[in-house]
Amino acid sequence: VNVLNFGVEGYSTAQSFRRYETWDFREALDHVFYVYFDNDLNQNLRKGLYRLDDAGELVRGKRRKAASSALFALLSKLHLSYLVLDATGRLSSHPVARTRSTRRPNLKHSKPPELQMSVLALFRQLLRHWKEAVEKNGASFHLVLLPMENQISPRLAAIVKEEGVETVNLRHCFGERDPAHLRTPWLLSPYRFKHDGHWNKAGNRLAAACLHRFLEDALGLPRLSDEEVEQALGSYYSAFEAPAAEGRPASRQATAIRRKYGALDEEGLWDAQAALTGKLVIRSRFDVYLHDGWLAYVKEGCKPADFDEDFFLHLVPADARDLPPDRREHGFDDLGFTWKNDDATCSVWRKLPAYGIERIRTGQFVREDDGAYKNLWQGEHTL
Repeated sequence: VNVLNFGVEGYSTAQSFRRYETWDFREALDHVFYVYFDNDLNQNLRKGLYRLDDAGELVRGKRRKAASSALFALLSKLHLSYLVLDATGRLSSHPVARTRSTRRPNLKHSKPPELQMSVLALFRQLLRHWKEAVEKNGASFHLVLLPMENQISPRLAAIVKEEGVETVNLRHCFGERDPAHLRTPWLLSPYRFKHDGHWNKAGNRLAAACLHRFLEDALGLPRLSDEEVEQALGSYYSAFEAPAAEGRPASRQATAIRRKYGALDEEGLWDAQAALTGKLVIRSRFDVYLHDGWLAYVKEGCKPADFDEDFFLHLVPADARDLPPDRREHGFDDLGFTWKNDDATCSVWRKLPAYGIERIRTGQFVREDDGAYKNLWQGEHTL
């Protein structure tokens, strides 16, 4: 089985569909899986990659580009974009600029009926066209539901059924392996990181095993034993756990995964009081402490809404050679993250990489409707 991953982080049904449409070898595929997540619906509307015409038919939309896009492309080539982002960030950190009342409305939390219907109608058309395109190319189309607290709504389930899209519900598979999982809140699941909502290694391996079993049946492959599947997956995941073998550089994907998720399994000091024993390096909407190789973001009297927006974390290494290849043109490492405040705590901890760090710049941002980024707050510290 040869698996090709066309996923684009944090996008939408529309982006995934367009990605499929533009790959030359799509006609050679046997099965196409669309992994659904609940924020896809809103992103379909926000990104504007497709829209519905007056007759309700799907048409390609024209993406609005920020006026500064060409300028930033030039500055990036000249390795000056970080300086400009820093300057504009300082301006946007003014209290008036930081007010949450200027943010775009969040469709996820407040949908008027007509907007909700347009979101569902667009999703239906995207699903229909994608399924038709896949079947025209001689493959089977499947929608994958994740074993998280991400339940598909009755209206959405009805659309999927009416359009004749086959679903692969990994939640059922997880429950078969661990019946308690179906009764356990995702926050307490053994398949997620303790301090992050993403799957941990156990969750990833179980999802891979479930999809492998599905492909065995769908493709008529010989059925491997559980031990053989586990051995194959163990070999695959070893690429993400340790530096590459002698003379064999790690892939960019493996390096990125280790950087981003390698610290999430580590047990750290996760309470605000422990952070206060560290060094206060940034005072802002969140106070940021440096503590024994970790950054701690602490906010007294926090509310769940304080964690709604993405965090950015830019690290300038003391030695530019420590930057991963895909970040060298930018001059800084990007370890941005999201944080769902499941634990109702007022602190966020992030493990810093092992290389020497010259400067830390961090904060929270929102994406405006024109695609531009706006900082809610930011701070910088030079080590």
